[in-house]
Amino acid sequence: MGANMGRRPPGGKPAGDHRMIAGVVAVAVLLTGGRWISHMQAGPLYIGDALLGAAFLLAIWKSALSAKRHARLYGPGILVGLLLLLTGFRLLAVRDDVHTAARDAAPFAYAAIAYLSAGSYQKVSDRGRERTVRLIHGGLLLHLGWMVVATLAPEFTATLPEVGSTRIFEIRTDFDVAVLGVLAGMSVLRFRRGRTWLHASVASAALVTALAQVNRAGIIACCACVLLAVMFRAGSNGRLTLRAVLLGAVAVLAVLVVLPMSPAGQRLLALNAPGTASSELVENAQGTKRARLIAWERVVTYTLDDPVRSAVGVGFGPDFLQLSNGDLPIGRGMGVRSPHNYLITSFARLGFVGLTIVVGLLVTLLTAAARTIRRGPPDELTSLCVLLVIALLVVAMLGVILESPFGAAPFYWAAGILLAGERSRRAPSPRQVKVNSPQEAMV
Repeated sequence: MGANMGRRPPGGKPAGDHRMIAGVVAVAVLLTGGRWISHMQAGPLYIGDALLGAAFLLAIWKSALSAKRHARLYGPGILVGLLLLLTGFRLLAVRDDVHTAARDAAPFAYAAIAYLSAGSYQKVSDRGRERTVRLIHGGLLLHLGWMVVATLAPEFTATLPEVGSTRIFEIRTDFDVAVLGVLAGMSVLRFRRGRTWLHASVASAALVTALAQVNRAGIIACCACVLLAVMFRAGSNGRLTLRAVLLGAVAVLAVLVVLPMSPAGQRLLALNAPGTASSELVENAQGTKRARLIAWERVVTYTLDDPVRSAVGVGFGPDFLQLSNGDLPIGRGMGVRSPHNYLITSFARLGFVGLTIVVGLLVTLLTAAARTIRRGPPDELTSLCVLLVIALLVVAMLGVILESPFGAAPFYWAAGILLAGERSRRAPSPRQVKVNSPQEAMV
């Protein structure tokens, strides 16, 4: 029995480690509270950073003490490593205001979490993966609970204590609506487990709460999660079942009927069909769009104006929004505090070199997600990681999500699992690489 503990059974899944995937506690906590919980501190550190630091130290400690020999472990890929190397290189070039520079670099440094989750994912057993999913699902349910309270009783939440620059139960609409979409998608995937009405009720509560918020990017991410879940339920070998088709049709009809009546739907209509929305909504929605576009243009133009900035960006520390005049009040006194686009932030900070790495990483992630969908229903952990990556990526294109710890940590944690799973799945099996002679071994 002891000789089999380090071996991997058929399918590449380890047999002996029933612990949860490293970093899951930090991810579950951040998904539970989002922005407001990320402002809580554990001593001199924010709670998310403290939990992640503990996860890294624990993983290193266990690896040093473990006598088990695992089969080859696959990392998240070279692009994550290149992003970390470039981040470190640009950070070493900082001479003044190191604290601000470190804060600017932190979102890119969170990519290291992908290595933590990738290695741990391949070591834990099926039971450990199931426990990981249960913990995150519990966090998502708690998130839904306080979101319902904050939506129905805003007067009560206004009396809750402040945490840094925010308040307990304060909604960050883009992120929190995207997280509701992840829960709705998970609930749809659980229909086949039984207790259909329970999971349907959770999905409905998540969607109704999401539709009550005023955020277009969050609603798009939420709808994407539900549609992805329907696609996952399409059946094995990519064959659509009648039930899946009907479920998809109902989901699409529900979106078409309910979305225009929601605050976020009204803002979408204000952009695409101004005649169907109120003049105030049209002005607000188009003002936000105009502010973003102007900020994006100014940041990109400023970065391109200098060959060095174009190549490797402004680095960490300089306020490129202020330097590019991208933070000026626009429209009805609306000041743009960030470019609200992860790709433009990456370009401004790290130039074409960094942007190429980031785009390559995102394309690799989307390719892995597409292959997962095409293969048919995956395990629940893989499905969860796909939902997290897609939901957070959508809102990151129109918000400050991957530049924040509560968005970057769950994103890279899920990305590490997804990329490691894809690489290990495509790797040759031990039988394929077995050699029959010393001459073959040298080839």
